[in-house]
Amino acid sequence: YMVLKSLFSDLDVPCFHCNVNEGYLRYTQFRAMKHVTRAALSVLSTQWLSLVSMLILLQSLLFAAGLRHSCTTTAILKDGMQHVGKLICSNWGARMDSEPKRWRLLADVLYDIGTGLELLSPLCPHLFLEMTGLGNLAKGMALVAARATRLPVYSSFSKEGNLSDIFAKGEAFSTLFNVVEIGVGIQLASTICASMQGKLVMGPLLAIIHIYSVSEEMRTILINTLNPGRTAMIVADFLEVILICSTDFSQA
Repeated sequence: YMVLKSLFSDLDVPCFHCNVNEGYLRYTQFRAMKHVTRAALSVLSTQWLSLVSMLILLQSLLFAAGLRHSCTTTAILKDGMQHVGKLICSNWGARMDSEPKRWRLLADVLYDIGTGLELLSPLCPHLFLEMTGLGNLAKGMALVAARATRLPVYSSFSKEGNLSDIFAKGEAFSTLFNVVEIGVGIQLASTICASMQGKLVMGPLLAIIHIYSVSEEMRTILINTLNPGRTAMIVADFLEVILICSTDFSQA
């Protein structure tokens, strides 16, 4: 965190930091941590699933055409679950407008759950389709929730009608750190996480850092719109004031 803080303190983009609300720098720092840990988890799960897929393909070559068809069907069903997750989560779009921070945090939790199921799937070969299917279902829901809440998050930092500028720079930032993240993930996959024991140790640790980064990232965001919780607080305060005023008036 301190390394990222010093890095972003040295980067002084002219006329940009003055056009965003307070907290954008801290938001960007924790977003960088989130991207690094998330990509590392993705590389680990992709590496393990690639190995399993190669074994399935090798096994299918040794059997008849009927089994090859079964393996193809398995792959289609596994990948299709992500689309099912996207369709399910799209039905809750209206709720995401009022609670973007909560849904953004939920999206990353779902993504980590999906990645965890993919990492554990080789340990249960007889449940490979079920575990990877549920993992892809969770990832599909996470992708929709993350994309749907991206605009409200960027809007909270817009200060002078420069939402497009913030959005463009945010996407460029994501692209930049995606390259760094992939390098970190490959390095972990070839060293500490080369074995299953290493993955079981580093996976939960990366997930904890990832969720912590997202929670701190969301703390820097101030949403100026009403949601059910804020509305209930306003109504409760209003009723309390009315009750106090009516009591004072009756005693006068």
